[in-house]
Amino acid sequence: MFGLLVIFLFGLTGYTVNHEDWFGATTPRVHESEEKTPTNLIAKNDRLGIVESLRSSLKIHGAMTAFDDLDDRFSVGFKEPGQIWEIEIDKSTGVTRVHQEMFNFAAVINNLHRGRYAGEAWRWVIDVSAIMMVVACGTGIVMWLVLPRRRSVGVLALTLGIIGTVLVYLFLVPGADARLKSNIATPTASSPAN
Repeated sequence: MFGLLVIFLFGLTGYTVNHEDWFGATTPRVHESEEKTPTNLIAKNDRLGIVESLRSSLKIHGAMTAFDDLDDRFSVGFKEPGQIWEIEIDKSTGVTRVHQEMFNFAAVINNLHRGRYAGEAWRWVIDVSAIMMVVACGTGIVMWLVLPRRRSVGVLALTLGIIGTVLVYLFLVPGADARLKSNIATPTASSPAN
């Protein structure tokens, strides 16, 4: 059942990733606000304290993606599937300008499909899912090939599927034929002798 759920999820999100604009996944709702970061944390240059203060006051759960010291201010970024925060903290006053972008559910599942901003645990889910899909497909192909009454139909379907995929790539994917030719024509550079 987990395997079927995974195939369903990645099949669905493969479609929504391919048509993000149809599902409104590229247009965020933007929220701007102004907060205050404790100046004692800024004075001590307590980066961990600053980050934890931001997480607590803004209810941020995503991963920190940037913490830059820009002379008169700190620039801090957080990202998670479906949300992005860009925060600037004035060092002298503690005034904190928050730019938050919130995306819809389609954007969240698209980010999960890509593994974007989802953390290490979700990458393991993607890896296990990919292995399960390969095993399911591989065992399906083997079953078609070992059943004598269906072998010829299975081999024909597999051959047509491979040929059809290669033809679509070569003739309908822009630039694919040129890339293929340039990869064949370009000799590989040999490493210089010591």
